[in-house]
Amino acid sequence: MKYKIGLEIHTQLSEAGTKLFCDCDSNYRKYEPNTNVCPVCLGLPGALPVPRRNPLKLALLVSKSFNCEIPEFMVFTRKHYFYPDLPKNYQITQYEKAGGIPVCLKGILKYFDSDHLTWKSVTLRRMNIEEDPGKTEYSGGNILLSEYAYLDYNRSGVPLLEVVTEPEIPTPRDARKAVEYLLLTMEYIGAINPRLEGSFRVDANVSVEGGERVEVKNIGSTLDLEKALKYEIFRQSKIVEEGGKIKRETRHWDSIRGVTKPLRSKETEEEYLYFPDPDIPSIKTEPLLKEALSGNFMTPENFMIRITMYGVSQRIAWSLITVKPAAELFLESVRIGSDPKITARILAIDYKGLLKKSGKNIYEKSNWPNKQILKLLSTLVSNKLYTYDELKYNILPKLLENGNDMNLVLPEKVEPTNLIISVINEEKKAVEDFISGKREALDYLVGKVLKKAKGKAIDPKTIRKMIEITLTKH
Repeated sequence: MKYKIGLEIHTQLSEAGTKLFCDCDSNYRKYEPNTNVCPVCLGLPGALPVPRRNPLKLALLVSKSFNCEIPEFMVFTRKHYFYPDLPKNYQITQYEKAGGIPVCLKGILKYFDSDHLTWKSVTLRRMNIEEDPGKTEYSGGNILLSEYAYLDYNRSGVPLLEVVTEPEIPTPRDARKAVEYLLLTMEYIGAINPRLEGSFRVDANVSVEGGERVEVKNIGSTLDLEKALKYEIFRQSKIVEEGGKIKRETRHWDSIRGVTKPLRSKETEEEYLYFPDPDIPSIKTEPLLKEALSGNFMTPENFMIRITMYGVSQRIAWSLITVKPAAELFLESVRIGSDPKITARILAIDYKGLLKKSGKNIYEKSNWPNKQILKLLSTLVSNKLYTYDELKYNILPKLLENGNDMNLVLPEKVEPTNLIISVINEEKKAVEDFISGKREALDYLVGKVLKKAKGKAIDPKTIRKMIEITLTKH
């Protein structure tokens, strides 16, 4: 059954430094409840909003990154509705059908499909910057099970960039990939830290052939977005197939049970009583955009082009790009002479894997080796002083242990023949198991040889081949 998917992606400009209309901190998470506030973001009578430059510049930079049509002026509007975490009883936004002019009128969200190693795109209807409401915390964990709620206004007024797509996303998986790429781009230009709790929320609009549009609200992760869309398409298709009708409504994604649940009937735009905000004059975009573009920034697509120019595969390049410090470190290293393919493999696969296994933050630049160390490591392999596997198993783990110290003592190389003979003579049972066809016994024997090497440089692949050859002769 045919279906349509459109997204409204609400992304916090968490790195803006200030809220949208006051100087309170945009990263509110470190504060005690209701302490990162002022008369403006509390909506107190007589407090006037004054747009801050940095959130507007970041919003324009995101718009430019996706080839948006940027208007000459941006105009803010009021969106009226009552909810406890909205202290003014209206939200300041940019609704184009009520006299407002958003920061982006139309654009293309180009994203990378890492499953098929190809670029895809979806049309953007608009991007508008608005203020985030406060935060409601429910006593029972969610809105459906709670007797009461707590309100924290630290988030109130944080700049929020709403990105609205046309309903042309082909699959739930594509929806996930598109949002992930949007967040990655915004991270690269310094607008968001997408790993912060609550830094983005997605409202997904879904309709199957012959049914009304249903909105699934406040999905908090890209994985849940994919799951929610799959479930909602299944739910709606089943109703239509059984002769029922889909009514227009808003639903909530229950991530624990893996289902959507009804919240309320879907409002129409007229019910929000939009009109231009009389307290905020129109803002000319050209000076802000010029100021935003004065700094050097590169999108993930720019990084992909540069990295693959060095002969690195798209798959490894994408693994680098998903971790910004790794991608930046790669380019820094090859500029001073590191071998591109060896360096990419170290960063994108093996050292990245070691960092994850150790529990260290892969997004923290200080946890990665510096460019001089990487040049040294790639030279060791390219000049055949060590094989790559000797580097991988004997040097990279020590580098991680030593905190990426340049004074790393390189391990002594060892000729493995005597070690192999010794292990074969000692491990009769494992040898018999291998000869009888139990391949896992080979892993055991390789491990024993590595243990006997006592930290000296030795290549596990070479050991494996030598054991196989030796035992085949038996």
